[in-house]
Amino acid sequence: MTRFLVFLIAAYIVYYLIKNSLKQAKKKNTSQDRKKYEKKKKEDNADTPVVHVKEIAYVYYSATKDGDSCDACRAIDGRHLLPHHKMLSELRPPLKHCKSKKGCRCSLVYVTRDEEDSRNIEFILQRYGGMCDRQSIERELKR
Repeated sequence: MTRFLVFLIAAYIVYYLIKNSLKQAKKKNTSQDRKKYEKKKKEDNADTPVVHVKEIAYVYYSATKDGDSCDACRAIDGRHLLPHHKMLSELRPPLKHCKSKKGCRCSLVYVTRDEEDSRNIEFILQRYGGMCDRQSIERELKR
């Protein structure tokens, strides 16, 4: 009976040591993977300029105004929006209801806060509820 208890204790000690060594190896691999991921992410972002939403004053919708533009795109052309406005996700080109033969060729233009009159236009958009057209912006800037 004593031999059996000694054997059981020795087996448990071996099991415990193997279990802990596997945990440490797994923890070491995950930390190394995380470091590799962060390093790769930094390298990828080194080439691209970083523009945060806090730096964007407003966004305006620009349609290609030629003979192939559809009426839906022309109607939205010149629309100014704040960057966090709920309609921005619906107006993201290409428009679903665009009827142009060449496809939707519209774009969103992001204007940063360091551009001329961007603070004034951002203030106007806030007064209009976050979205208005080009004529309203021009009228308000003349005041």
